[in-house]
Amino acid sequence: MSFTSDVKHELVRINEGEIAELSALIRMNGTIQIVNKNFALNIKLSMGDLARKVYSTIKKIFNLQIQIIVRKNLPFDRKQNIYHLFLAPQQGLDDFLYRLGFIDENNSIIFRIKEEFFSKRIYRQAYLRGAFLGGGSVNNPAGEYHLEFRCEYEGLARDLLKLLESFNLEGRITRHNKKHIVYFKNYEDITTILNIIGAHRALLEMENKHVVKSLKNDINRRVNFETANLDKTITAALEQLEDIELIEAERGLASLPKSLREIALLRKEHPYASLKELGELLTPKISKSGVNHRMRRIKKIADEIREKGKI
Repeated sequence: MSFTSDVKHELVRINEGEIAELSALIRMNGTIQIVNKNFALNIKLSMGDLARKVYSTIKKIFNLQIQIIVRKNLPFDRKQNIYHLFLAPQQGLDDFLYRLGFIDENNSIIFRIKEEFFSKRIYRQAYLRGAFLGGGSVNNPAGEYHLEFRCEYEGLARDLLKLLESFNLEGRITRHNKKHIVYFKNYEDITTILNIIGAHRALLEMENKHVVKSLKNDINRRVNFETANLDKTITAALEQLEDIELIEAERGLASLPKSLREIALLRKEHPYASLKELGELLTPKISKSGVNHRMRRIKKIADEIREKGKI
């Protein structure tokens, strides 16, 4: 299963703020229909345990009649079965739609989040949980961080942003395939949302993978840094050897002052040693900057020979 599926299966087990959660879930996956001038409701879900939860919650709180249709996929289709929960026109359905914030006192359809669900933290948490169950997804934390809510209407997306802001979370909105998407790409924001909606097991997994990813990135940075330094050391050593070989061919190393001759011979014996390592091989030892000073003097002599060769 995907990481999103793991999160959703974990959330299905939570039973708090059921009406707010149900409102968000149906807002994401439900369609209000008019049948013989009366309201009907169709809820489309892709998880069996979620369909059972929605069914039992509606029956327990509102005692409405629900027809369930399971659309079986073909054998070669890897997608999950689709569960349709259909609430035909019946007594109590209008009150159900009103309680969930889908219609007002005049039976006009509302496309925003009911104000009541902003009033308490438990309602806000439950609404976010339902929104994620109905239209949310989160990337596997081993890859790039990304969590989103896919909304049918812009007003709902902006209300969702407002609800998230009550938890000091600042999301962004974009459009894709006619959907309004509220999304987050920051690790801290995503873990905060998982904690708010109650996905504690998924949160722990994400934190563990974040630690591993951070360690890997740190190791890669160090390896890249050390590789770059090694490349610089080798390039500098080859240039120094060229200078020394030029001086040896044109004037002989005996022409150099003792300190320069000493470091030149050491460089020839240890072509890939760092300046620090060369300094430690001398008696007495000298610092890296001291070796570098001698190499610059050798280079100056080699450059003088090159300039004379051009004349």
